[in-house]
Amino acid sequence: MQRMFSRRLAGATAGLLLTATSPFAADLAPPPPPPPPVPVFTWTGFELGLHVGGGAGTTSVNLLNFSNSYSTSGPFGGLHLGYNYQFTGPIVIGLQAEYNFAGITGSRTGIPLNFVSTDIQQFGSVDGRLGLAFDRLLIYGIGGFAYADIRNHILCGQFQCDGFPTSIFGPVTRDFGANRYGFDVGGGLEYNLWGNWTARAEYRFYRWNSLTFVDAGFGAFGNPFNIAIPNHRDGEFLHTGRIGLTYKFAWPSAPVVARY
Repeated sequence: MQRMFSRRLAGATAGLLLTATSPFAADLAPPPPPPPPVPVFTWTGFELGLHVGGGAGTTSVNLLNFSNSYSTSGPFGGLHLGYNYQFTGPIVIGLQAEYNFAGITGSRTGIPLNFVSTDIQQFGSVDGRLGLAFDRLLIYGIGGFAYADIRNHILCGQFQCDGFPTSIFGPVTRDFGANRYGFDVGGGLEYNLWGNWTARAEYRFYRWNSLTFVDAGFGAFGNPFNIAIPNHRDGEFLHTGRIGLTYKFAWPSAPVVARY
């Protein structure tokens, strides 16, 4: 009888203890998982964008015995595409190609050239980029190979051009055009506005090779029947400024991974 009473008392006590500790057991449930890590911004990725700007430069024309130069200026616009890679840290390298439509022109009137003009209709480049990233701001330098489609128009007056006779029959006009090749160099700032969109502002200097044009109809000095422009050499350089908007494709924002 006493043993049975002791067993019932022990069972009742255990039940009370389990009932009393059940709220505390609920408090000991595992905590919820931590929120996912915030992605780290990176400049790595392909890019495609549009830009507009303006340029100002100089055309130099050298005839047989005379040198002259005049200013050129005008707007341009085009597109650029490329790829950037950001190393661990702030260093960013990239490769970019661009193409521009242009309306950059200039002209001069006077002796010995009655009229000469230049028209840069298109130009482009393939460039390397090297920059320092400060989170969403990129400061970079750029430079590489450049080309341009440059047209020159020359009108020499009746009887003489640079001391050489042209024609007794009236003025002589010629159009000389060719693709020019050279280099470009500059720098700029690019900033991530939101999502995959960035804006940039950039300065670039272009220098194209000088080219000699030979007019097959030009004859010897003293020939009154010359119907050509004396052989001449033309050189071009251009300073440009631009702004652009760029979209980064498949930007791989790298998450911060916790290590245990």
